[in-house]
Amino acid sequence: MSNRSNHARSAALLSMMALAAIGCGDDEKTANNSPAPLEDPTKVTLADGKLEGDVVGGSVQFLKIPYAKPPTGDLRWKAPQKNDAWSGVRHEAGFASPCPQPPSQQSPASSDEDCLYVNVWRPNDTTPKKPVMVWIHGGGFTTGSAADKVPLTPADLNFLWYPGQFFAERGVVLVSVNYRLGVLGFFAHPDLAAEGSPVGNQGLLDQQHALRWVRDNIAAFGGDPANVTIFGESAGAGSVCMHTVSPGSRGLFHRAASQSGGCTTSAATDRAALNTQITDFGAQRNCTGAGSLACLRGKAVTELVSMDTVDRTMGMEGVRRAFSFGAVVDGPDGFLPEPAAALFERGEVAQVPYILGTNNDEAQLYYSLDSTLPKTEEEYQAELVERYGAFAPRVAAMYPVSKFNGDYKKAITRVATDSGLVCGTLDTARRAVKANLPVYMYNFNIPWSIARDLLGISHASEISHVFGSPYNETEENVAVGVAMNTYWATFAKTGDPNFDGAPATWPRFMPDQNDDDQRIQFDPNFETVNGFRKEECKLWREYAAQQ
Repeated sequence: MSNRSNHARSAALLSMMALAAIGCGDDEKTANNSPAPLEDPTKVTLADGKLEGDVVGGSVQFLKIPYAKPPTGDLRWKAPQKNDAWSGVRHEAGFASPCPQPPSQQSPASSDEDCLYVNVWRPNDTTPKKPVMVWIHGGGFTTGSAADKVPLTPADLNFLWYPGQFFAERGVVLVSVNYRLGVLGFFAHPDLAAEGSPVGNQGLLDQQHALRWVRDNIAAFGGDPANVTIFGESAGAGSVCMHTVSPGSRGLFHRAASQSGGCTTSAATDRAALNTQITDFGAQRNCTGAGSLACLRGKAVTELVSMDTVDRTMGMEGVRRAFSFGAVVDGPDGFLPEPAAALFERGEVAQVPYILGTNNDEAQLYYSLDSTLPKTEEEYQAELVERYGAFAPRVAAMYPVSKFNGDYKKAITRVATDSGLVCGTLDTARRAVKANLPVYMYNFNIPWSIARDLLGISHASEISHVFGSPYNETEENVAVGVAMNTYWATFAKTGDPNFDGAPATWPRFMPDQNDDDQRIQFDPNFETVNGFRKEECKLWREYAAQQ
């Protein structure tokens, strides 16, 4: 199925459902107290300068809008600074370069630090006060950008992974953002504190700065700065969760959605180990002692960022080595003053409706081509002991290979899926409910169409469905994508994903006294799932409590 065919079918289904869902703002057009309509949706004037966009379907896209100064030279590792204004009319036909990163299936390699830009898709109409959604891409805080293409798709199709068109055609203003990654975005050098710079989490502060840009500028695109939804996948999902607890992000958004990830099962930052890592990183580049920070600032990007390919399909160990820099607990005045779990426990979180969910076999992405996985019962048991020590017999009892038709690869994949993203995301959802947030959970259950047999229902397989543009899909799975796009867009408008004409009611996630709960399952059947992986996640909570 071609790119154009999928987009055309999605657009046709979208138009049929639009009136039953959130529409394009007709209620606002007729309201007596409605703000005055904008004159031309392709022309926008900001305080920084003028923009011109391009009509794409029923949307207008504005690409590569600066939201911060390029973090180069002395600004490397500093908090994001306000961008400079421009003269004339800014019209961009392409996306900004990805922030510096190694090559991967997700994104090409980049060494360009001039990368802090947003993109905006708005409805091609003149009605103001539209709900706003801000997308934060994933990639382990190491790879990815707002310009990512769907992996393994033909280059000539230019099949965007995060196209804002379909959200815009539902009456949403969609914003996507680049942010600093890896060592340039998550570098907690202790000398940064003395100069008043953030000690780590620079990439998260970029995101926060972009949210302030949205607050200050989105009305010019017809968006409502008082109705902003942040959503993201993987590292983007973790980012959303951390914004939910970050004091500095409070009030910058009003709804949240985390796809495949939370932020409440990570341990507090081990400062001694982190400082050793940073010292070793500098020493490997001949930057030591009191001048090490200045020395590292003077290095070329390619001396700091590894350009070794990140291959997610070859096993978790390689991925862990590549994703060596990430978010840290950075203290009272930082982005994340305490571990997120502690802030949820005290209810010190943004009081916003929250969607969370995962995919049925998340870890299959990482294990799909890993030749080192167990192939016999002896190897399987040994692998569990290596990972979980004395707890291994409990894991083996919960995940006997007989549950997986004798397939050891499927067994260890499910162990990794549940112990990581499935139960970690559930942990955040449970804590969010306890903190009085309205929560909606899902399980995604459609094999990834780019390589169904190899990847199955793996990590990242839901993204194109959320954006209403699944690649090379069947009619019934395209319809699931249109429905998911509508659920997300409706949630952005009202804080409740349910809409008239929906294929199923999406229940609130509310664990009862028996720890039973409900979530929607996204596949053509749209079932309500009760107690999804309840016993498995209970096991992993016990394991976490012993660590």
